[in-house]
This record gives sequence, C-alpha cells and structure tokens, in this order.
Amino acid sequence: MNVNVESLGTFSRAAHEGAERAAQNLSGMTGIETEVDVTKMTLASSEDLARDDEERVAVAIDFDGGIRGGTLLSFAPESAETLLDALMPGEALSESAVCELGNVVTSGFVDGWADELGTTIDITPPEYVEGEQGDLLLSAGLDDEQDHAFVFRSHVGAVGEELDVAFHMFPDPESMDTMLADGDDIPLEKLGTLREMAHAGATTASQSVSTMTGIDTEVDITTLSFVPVEDVPAELSEQRHVGVVLSFEGMPGGYVMILLDESSAREVAAALVPGTETVESFDGMAQSAMQELGNVMASSFIDGWANVLETSIEISTPQFVHDMGTAIADSLVARLGQRQEFAFFFDATLHADDREFDCGVYAIPDEEELREALAQLEVGATAERTTKAGSLEL
Repeated sequence: MNVNVESLGTFSRAAHEGAERAAQNLSGMTGIETEVDVTKMTLASSEDLARDDEERVAVAIDFDGGIRGGTLLSFAPESAETLLDALMPGEALSESAVCELGNVVTSGFVDGWADELGTTIDITPPEYVEGEQGDLLLSAGLDDEQDHAFVFRSHVGAVGEELDVAFHMFPDPESMDTMLADGDDIPLEKLGTLREMAHAGATTASQSVSTMTGIDTEVDITTLSFVPVEDVPAELSEQRHVGVVLSFEGMPGGYVMILLDESSAREVAAALVPGTETVESFDGMAQSAMQELGNVMASSFIDGWANVLETSIEISTPQFVHDMGTAIADSLVARLGQRQEFAFFFDATLHADDREFDCGVYAIPDEEELREALAQLEVGATAERTTKAGSLEL
C-alpha cells in the first residue's frame, strides 16, 4: 500500500470531524457535556494493539461503502454505567442498552468521515463485546497477514466529571489504498521501517540512561503518529516535566524532547551529581547533569536514525526545560506551524523494572525533509542497519 501525505491529512481531518460528531451525539443522548480530548492516526502493529490489558465494555461495528473496515467503541465499565444511568436512570447495565448507545455514537463518527471524504458509508448492526482492550482491538482491527496498519483513535471525555470513552477505527488497507494513493506516494513498508528506526533509536537512548546513571531502563512502547501540528501538545500531559529540547539538522531536520517526570528527574540528577543523595531544585549542577543526560540520549536517538537513513544529522546544544509537557511542546508548535500543517510524531516511553521511572523521548521531524529521506530509503536494505541502530556502542 502506498500513502501520500496530503491524503493522510484528509483522513486526519475526517477522523477529527467524526470524533466531534460522535461527541455531539453522545451529549445529545445523555445530557452530559462531552468533548474530544485527542484524535490521532497511528501506524500500529498487532503487538502494539495487544499490549493494552485494561478491561473494557465495547461495541464492535463494521462499515462498508466508499471505505470499509471495522470500529470499536469502548468504555471503562464505570463510564458505561455513568452514561447509561444518564440515558435511562435507575436501569441496570445491559448489553442492548450499550449497543444502542454504541450504534448512535458510532453513526456520528462514520457520518463525519463520510461527509469529509465526500462518500457514502454504511454500518452493520452493533455487537456487544467485553474483555481486555488489546484482545478487543485485535478482533476489530489487524488480520493475520498485516504487519502494520493505520489506526484512528479518538478519546472523548466529559466536562467536569470522569468519563473514559475511546473510539478506534480500522480502515481496510485495500479501500484505504484507493483513497490514499495519489501524487507523491510513500510505500507503507517505508513508514513501518521508520517506526522500527525510532524504536531502535529509543533503545539506544535507553542504554545511554542505564550506562550513565546505573538505573536499568528499557523501552516500554514506541509509536509513530500523524497529527495536525497544533495537536502535538495534546500528545503530552499537563504534568510538570524536567528535561531538554534540542533541534537537529540534516536529512531530516526537526526537534527532539527528552522529558522526565519530576521524581524521576531528581533520582537521575542525584545519580549523576557526585556526593548528592537528594535533589530539591533543578539549578546549578543538577541542571547541568540533566542537560548532559539529555544531550547523550538525543544523540543516541538521532544517531540511530542517521545509521538507518545513511545520512548525517547534527544536533544543537540542549535547552533545559522545566514546565508542563503541553507548554514545552507549544513553543515547538509555534515554529513548526510556520512551515507545515501536519507532523509525523514519534514518541517512546522508557521505564525501569525496579523503581518508579518515567521518561519520554519525542521527535518531530520536518515533514518535507522526512519525505525526501524516505524517497531515498531502500526498504530491503535497511533491516541490518536498523538492528545496528539499536545496539550502537556507547
């Protein structure tokens, strides 16, 4: 399957419109004011989908017409009860009630897609399902022959109260190919290689943390998403983070953020500053230590990219940051938004088995330069280089 960035943008807008319609339908049925927290398109594998073991109540619905595939609208059990109690006060949770709710909400998603894409889409009767989210997603999404597929995910919350509603849409690759293949195309296999390249870079960055601090870390998850530039801050939490921001130049250029939660950053800084047991504030030697760590991690991450793409990429001096994740990303968005509407967004989470440790590696390459780099990428010749990128000597 070949994809084209302009077409990906069309699908991204369709996903956002569908999510807004669904939230409106949900509010209209229940009287609960809802809003779309995040909508994104991710290149996922079956391993990614299977990783989520949260118990969910869900409705599966297939769709056909101008584009075909499957959907899964899922609720945290307590959220399903909240919605159904608003819809039918005093009634117990029932499969038929969940299906009715799911049918109306999913119709909103699909209608938004159809209008944005200028086509007609029909849906099948809803099927009630429950279990671990990963198993439900696999049943609704990837088949056994697919290594990667585009997954559209929206999360809907409520204004002023707890509500956890997730919608996943899995377009059939063949029907999606018909709508995506146009103009300057990128083979899906290259995007898959790009995702593997990011994982290899994150693995090398994790090795850097372990070597410098003595804290054994590993990569928990790596994702490649395609999002509107202005939505990048929504990919990060409002929790305060400590870390660095760097720019990189070459083929491609872009930005990297290395962000730790405050408790993890204190532990790392204490491990790096000789004679320090606790870190109360991030100034002086503690700040320098975080800049040094961020610089090494970013270099390890980007060196993995350069190895796979067989190019040269230089990084800037690290800029120390200590703020909410969304605020840190806002400054990058202001710069990126001047030259591109959408962004390929890489994020990897590192964790430690023996302690609380939260570190995120985020990269946003220049979209046009990334396309140029991908045009020169030979998929069949990159497997060995990708493996080497994940095991560079430190």
